[in-house]
Amino acid sequence: MSNLAEDTGPGAINTPARAKRRIALLIAGGAGLLTVGGLLASMFVISPEQQRAEARPPGRTVLTSAIEQRVLASTVVTRGLVGAARRVQVTPVSAQGASITVVTAIHTRVGSSIQAGDVIVTVSGRPLLALPGPVPAYRDLRPADEGADVAQLQAALRTLGFYSGGDAVGRFGPATKSAVKSMYSKAGYAVPDTGGPGGRGDKAALRAADDAVLAAQRLVASLEGLIAADPTATPSPGEASLAEQLATARTALNRAAKDRADLIASTGPMVPLAEVVFLPAFPAIVEQLSAKLGEAVVAPLITLATGAFSVAARLQADQAPLIKGGMKVSIVSEAKGLTAEGVVESVGELTVDKGEGGPSGAPYFPMTVVPKADLPQDWNGLDVRLTVTAAQTSSEVLVVPVAAISASADGRTTVSVANPDGSQTTVEVRPGVSANGYVEIIPVGVSLQEGDRVVIGQ
Repeated sequence: MSNLAEDTGPGAINTPARAKRRIALLIAGGAGLLTVGGLLASMFVISPEQQRAEARPPGRTVLTSAIEQRVLASTVVTRGLVGAARRVQVTPVSAQGASITVVTAIHTRVGSSIQAGDVIVTVSGRPLLALPGPVPAYRDLRPADEGADVAQLQAALRTLGFYSGGDAVGRFGPATKSAVKSMYSKAGYAVPDTGGPGGRGDKAALRAADDAVLAAQRLVASLEGLIAADPTATPSPGEASLAEQLATARTALNRAAKDRADLIASTGPMVPLAEVVFLPAFPAIVEQLSAKLGEAVVAPLITLATGAFSVAARLQADQAPLIKGGMKVSIVSEAKGLTAEGVVESVGELTVDKGEGGPSGAPYFPMTVVPKADLPQDWNGLDVRLTVTAAQTSSEVLVVPVAAISASADGRTTVSVANPDGSQTTVEVRPGVSANGYVEIIPVGVSLQEGDRVVIGQ
């Protein structure tokens, strides 16, 4: 059996049979092309019926949401700044025995805690002592002074263990002087004196008082001796009797003795205004410190924050009417991951900050939030998020999106319940607390339950 191959090369001879086969192949290829073309054409040609169907509007779509059961809270979110309840600026303006005020020692730094009895800085060699007391110092406290500020000094000295009584409350007497001397001694400084350093200014007056008493005593003793030697002695013409002279001398002695006692009572250890700062609570925190060693005092020299921390916030005009004193507040520091609970202490009147050219910034309502428990020191100065719970349901309630609520012309409030068969049922409800896009509903006359679906759009 031989293998025959058709010669189709350039030198092939065209026979009638070969020509017929070529024509048949061409006809078959053309038929195939016509079949594919018809198929493609059928894909892009749209019938009139199909065109009319596609032109009709789509069917109505009903949007629904499930009724939920949960506690619903209406909240107001704002920001606030944590800080101490009170800030005290202190700038010593003088130093006993010094002609200028210059910072000679710094015993603290920004952020440090100050305790009662601490020396904060030294100015011209004199200390600035922190003492407990709610009323700022406003005068030098000297022996024999009286007043509520003296009573506050006595209480501070008692707290620090230097005073155990002995003077009338509010009177700077000898026991108070002794306590002041002990306080300065423990701090390592000479006690300030009404007569200046060492009491030199009062020494001459005290010496003169002593001399006056001594002279009066000698005169009384002399007259008493004369009378004892000759009780019947008569005075010279125009001269008072010895008995009258003795009475006058004794009066003078009593006066001299009283003057000396008053001088002693009103001189000695004192508390200069420039050397103490009274703070209502401890520890206090150093917020600012402009003191630089060896430089002149610049006001304010030091700013102290004292008292329990609170949060100051600003409410916008639409927020303020929703907030009342006593509302619960969540306090969150995102920066440090800290959380705390508090309550609204107060909401102030509409306020506008004032700048040099007049009002500055948008008006606001100041709000103060008090933490339920004292915040640690690391909260000081933090910018925090405040979430105020303006209203909250007492337990879990049925809630729906606000969009599900409709109000009819007769004042009824309703929701449309979507039934499984596609129909809808209108149900009257009473709305309650609204928050975060949801509202509490109380069905009227029918029963609704969690999971039922209500229409929110169509």
